[in-house]
Amino acid sequence: MVIIALIIATLGLFWAVVLLNGHQLRRWLIGVFLILFLGMIGLLIANDNFQYGMVKTHQQTTSTLVSSIPNQPASAPNVLLYQPLGNGTEKVYLYRTNTSQTKPQAVPTKHVSSKLKTTTSDQATLTVTTTRWQYRNDWQHALFAFSGEQNRVSHRDYTFRLPQTWLSLSTTEAKQLAKIMKSPAQQQAIKAKVSEQVAQAVKQDPKMSASQRSALIQKTTIAVIKAQLK
Repeated sequence: MVIIALIIATLGLFWAVVLLNGHQLRRWLIGVFLILFLGMIGLLIANDNFQYGMVKTHQQTTSTLVSSIPNQPASAPNVLLYQPLGNGTEKVYLYRTNTSQTKPQAVPTKHVSSKLKTTTSDQATLTVTTTRWQYRNDWQHALFAFSGEQNRVSHRDYTFRLPQTWLSLSTTEAKQLAKIMKSPAQQQAIKAKVSEQVAQAVKQDPKMSASQRSALIQKTTIAVIKAQLK
């Protein structure tokens, strides 16, 4: 409606200024169409810059993750990759949600925030919360029809939740991990270190159950691999 009124005001202003030269209603019509023109421009600016007539809505989707590195050896841990930006404090995460993806996809950098959390679950997940602008009611929607603002994305929040058995690595660290996984000597050294630490833990807690021991082995393996990448 605002767009249509703006077009009418523009055409009316042109008609009054150019074609009604000398007419007694010319000044009055110029004033009316000018006020209408400026009013519609003001409404469009308020809608575009200050989201007048709009409210925020939130939509959340959760997907399971697979390792960002395709075709990994079975002995390699699952990995969530990231690419450092600037001085390294900002990260662009690279992720896959299914094994058919040959390359990981990057989190967008515009109107986006990302965070990494740990989870007690065995499954790594990605939760995307999308915030959009929508018109407050049907009247506001009709008023600003054709403005292109309906459902405009305001912000997206990417929350990665990784089990303790996963690694979050930079692309440089991932290359180091690949070299380790290809080196029998380094893998043997990792296994020996893990066995030593697990044996010490079991000695301190002889009543440790099989499931607890398995979890400890996984946790210790990840810690030893992380130490190798430093």
